[in-house]
Amino acid sequence: MNTAYPNINRVHSLIEAELAAAEACASALSRSQELSSAEELRRIQQEHREAVNELRRQEELERLMGAPAPSGLRVFANRIAGLFARPATSKRAIESVSQAEEKCFRLYKDAAFEETLPLECQALVWSTLLPRTYAHREALNRLRVEE
Repeated sequence: MNTAYPNINRVHSLIEAELAAAEACASALSRSQELSSAEELRRIQQEHREAVNELRRQEELERLMGAPAPSGLRVFANRIAGLFARPATSKRAIESVSQAEEKCFRLYKDAAFEETLPLECQALVWSTLLPRTYAHREALNRLRVEE
């Protein structure tokens, strides 16, 4: 971990978790294009992509302040993505997306209380990312019941 710039590692881990969640959505969509859940999954996937873009802006601000690019987290993200790759059924696909959402939620909860995180990033987590992730969890719970 980069101890001189811990924020860059935290922001990058949030980006990687969002990318994994978007990938889990893509994998689920490959199984459930015809199902009623497809529209909801596409919306959730788009919101994860938007979160990645917002977090990348935060990461770029950190780099402009002199933080080096993080390393080693790509392996972590690939492991997460591998856990959710190619689920056998649409029910399992939705469960995979739910697991990715839980990972994002836990990371956001931790980040929200991290005092060293820049205020802009904390504000993004509190105002947008946590509420959106909570809404995704609720939507996925509804989809599980419907499937």
